[in-house]
Amino acid sequence: MDNQPSLFSLDQEKLIELLVKGGYRAMSADELANDIDAGMPLNADGTVNLIHYIAWLVKEVNTNANESGQA
Repeated sequence: MDNQPSLFSLDQEKLIELLVKGGYRAMSADELANDIDAGMPLNADGTVNLIHYIAWLVKEVNTNANESGQA
């Protein structure tokens, strides 16, 4: 079996690493902590489902745009 991480249960450090390598240069432990405080979903064991995280980010962007009248 290969050592590829599961996109459904990434530990937070691995998530940050993948996002930075993928081009999200502003991602950091502090940025992730802010998202968690804002309601980002976590798995019961504290890992992150990348698909749920992306869906949450899209929802947040849309909510913020609607609140500012920029829909």
